[in-house]
Amino acid sequence: MKEDKGGEEVYITFSLSRTEYVRAVRYYLRKSHLVSWVQALVILIALGAAAVMGVLMERMSFLCTLLVVLSVMVALCGLWLYVIQPGRIYDKHPELGRQVSFLFNREDLSRQDAETAVLLDWDLRRLWRGREFYYLFRGEEGYLLLPRSAFRSEEDRLRFEFLAQTACPEAKVKHFD
Repeated sequence: MKEDKGGEEVYITFSLSRTEYVRAVRYYLRKSHLVSWVQALVILIALGAAAVMGVLMERMSFLCTLLVVLSVMVALCGLWLYVIQPGRIYDKHPELGRQVSFLFNREDLSRQDAETAVLLDWDLRRLWRGREFYYLFRGEEGYLLLPRSAFRSEEDRLRFEFLAQTACPEAKVKHFD
């Protein structure tokens, strides 16, 4: 912990491995309900309904075919989004694996990597705390991903959460532990 005129600060440094990044994105997809077991259940019900209609009609009607094709397309899209896309994003953007540092204080947060240093307003809409990661949703620009293991201690994690909630009291905080 460092003290300055603005109050407490929390400093973290980390780099994400491909495995960590993929795990974090998949967690986000599940918790934001972009991919869920309900979707898989609906696809199975639709395929079952198409099979039953096909058996009862003794042929595959246009409706049955359409139901099967749409179900398969949705299933493939979900599999692409959940299984393949996170790793491809990491591979296409090598900066995701580089070491990055964040400094959080009451007024703002700063981000620094080997090439850039940026001072950002808190501007949090939502803060999610998962078992392994923090997700900071800022405005319309997506989210910042912070591994909980990057914090030196539980005290630093709690101080970070306090700073975030103090800076953005209107932000919605969810704990998924």
